[in-house]
Amino acid sequence: MKKFDYETVTGHDLICAKLKQAVAQHRFVSAYVFSGAEGIGKKTVANPFAAALLCHSPKDGKPCLSCPSCKLMQAGNHPDFIVTETPADKKSIGVEQVRDELIKEAYVRPFSSSRKVFLIKNGETMTAEAQNALLKILEEPPEYVVFIILTTAQNLLLETVLSRCLKLQFLPLNQRLCHDYFQEMTNADSARKELAASFAQGNIGRGKQMLTDEDFYNLYEQTIAKMQNVLHSLSALTEFQQFLTDNREKIEDIIDFMLVFLRDALRLTITGKAKLICTDRQAAVSAFSQKLAPGGLIRLMEAVIHYRERLQKNASFTGAGLELLTKIQEEIHDQSNRNPI
Repeated sequence: MKKFDYETVTGHDLICAKLKQAVAQHRFVSAYVFSGAEGIGKKTVANPFAAALLCHSPKDGKPCLSCPSCKLMQAGNHPDFIVTETPADKKSIGVEQVRDELIKEAYVRPFSSSRKVFLIKNGETMTAEAQNALLKILEEPPEYVVFIILTTAQNLLLETVLSRCLKLQFLPLNQRLCHDYFQEMTNADSARKELAASFAQGNIGRGKQMLTDEDFYNLYEQTIAKMQNVLHSLSALTEFQQFLTDNREKIEDIIDFMLVFLRDALRLTITGKAKLICTDRQAAVSAFSQKLAPGGLIRLMEAVIHYRERLQKNASFTGAGLELLTKIQEEIHDQSNRNPI
């Protein structure tokens, strides 16, 4: 039952307090939008909120964790808790899915609770047609229905949809909270926990991925190694291109790693001493900061961002990669970009 307990939530105290108060005072609305970065904690908060809305005897706005409804939530088969998400074989939630999973179900009265709660994951993937279909029921919802829409990009939701929802923005947590969270874990070494806390940048889910996902961590290590190698050898760029091609499906992660690494190098170049995100790769960061002046590092970051934008616009993967690597080669081996030592 742990996942449906507010005690599992790290941070977001004001949001949790507002939701608990809404249940305790029976003053909740029919639709909410939880907006924030992937892994920030939207679903972690949505779970106990939904459980409390369905609970037979909520206590201070929190689920009691022992009634039949709470036990159904724990078992993962509560008939009045409906979860809708983007199908694995598609990139969006279409209008037919909204009609079948949300609208039709919303007009069926609750089975075991006094309410029905609909959780929509990745709400930003709903097509315009799907959102317009949902809008009709948001305008005149059955009195027992509550919708919770999770989104990483609130701007992709129609204004007409947003105007009928209570919007809650999930912001990054402070660094101390993240540090304490990961230090309390006992199943990882201290260096890895320190990296997870710094890499999180206020996002517990992001940090947990670095701590627990070995494939993700290995990709991070390989990316930093490739960046380090280009300082010493022109042939390393060819290896870098092959690395990008071999990991095409993970290119967004690679781009993130490159930007974090370059950000660390830039801060170290400017300040001479900076708290790094790549806490376990200080030597690599230092080598980059010693080789390139701030202007060169900024141009490299701009080139990586441009690379991401080109891929998002469906540019040739190979062509965009060659353009990026050519820019990296120019900046690194142009003597005018060298950092005076």
